[in-house]
Amino acid sequence: MLFGLLILFLLVAAAGFTLAVLEARRRAPPLPVSALHGAAALAAIVLLVLRDVVHPGNYLVNAATVVFMLAAAGGLLLFAFRATRQTLPAPVVVLHAGFALTALVLLTAGWLRA
Repeated sequence: MLFGLLILFLLVAAAGFTLAVLEARRRAPPLPVSALHGAAALAAIVLLVLRDVVHPGNYLVNAATVVFMLAAAGGLLLFAFRATRQTLPAPVVVLHAGFALTALVLLTAGWLRA
């Protein structure tokens, strides 16, 4: 299950990268596309939390879950900016991406350790 979650998070990260590139080029996709990115990430986080409840011993995976939750908070803030048609603040975009990538590294290390 952990490998499947890792693949799911990689797909969500690739979608986020695509959204960021489009936003940087001032060609933002429709709001539902951003919502789909967030919904997929939220579903993956919920599945990761459920996995952590069943197998609590892998602390790298547990840490990845917490960091993914921080990334989700930043993503929610970015979505609020997009929904109100405001320019996305670059520091929040960088923090959101940084948290997501850090969590991906932790999740990968936890999967390799398992």
